[in-house]
Amino acid sequence: MSVTSPGEMPDVDAAPDGRATRWADHRAARRDELVRAARRAVHHRGPDLSMDDIATEIGTSKSILYRYFADKTGLQVAVGQAVLGRMRDALEEAAAQAGGPRERISAMVGVYLEMVDASPHVYAFVTRPEATAGEVRGFVAEVADLVTEAVLPALRGDGPHGGTEVEESTLVAARLWAAGVVGLVRGAVDLWLGNRLAQTDAPDVGRVPRQALAMHLSDWLWDGAVGVLRRARQSRGG
Repeated sequence: MSVTSPGEMPDVDAAPDGRATRWADHRAARRDELVRAARRAVHHRGPDLSMDDIATEIGTSKSILYRYFADKTGLQVAVGQAVLGRMRDALEEAAAQAGGPRERISAMVGVYLEMVDASPHVYAFVTRPEATAGEVRGFVAEVADLVTEAVLPALRGDGPHGGTEVEESTLVAARLWAAGVVGLVRGAVDLWLGNRLAQTDAPDVGRVPRQALAMHLSDWLWDGAVGVLRRARQSRGG
């Protein structure tokens, strides 16, 4: 039992009410459960489900969903945070396990496409501009940082005897390039996925195999990276 001296305010943060803590934990767990259930529903039924559809699919009521999410956009944001978080972790792991810069870029492109291909409906659901614009922008910025990190060893000339510091102008160019190529990958993937989901016949973008798309994107990204690396070496007089 906490004892408070006369005239001293009790420290409410030091001993939180046990019931309140348990309720907050229960609410957080229930919210996570609803996010996972909504993700499964979208995965199986498609990205255009209404709140009524989602509630029916996961076996609850719409009023329960609104108790945890202000509206459909709130639910999309919550699902998006979970999906993008998993994708971010997978990209970081792929970058860490790959060898040189080109292998890192190829590995990240492969992981990105694999996760999109595994659940195209969920990807479409969480990347709609009206739903998760802020989350997607933050995610894209983080991925751009990962891509920059992937080419930094080559920019430094890392090798058995170490490397050199990267000039600020080169680092700026690398960051601009990384942001641009992340946009290129996302734009190409969105077109590829949109054609697949719509099953359009012309052009046949949606019929390109995932592995072929990954190879094209990796080659395009590396071709751009080579230019950044070449100019970095020229600026060092190499």
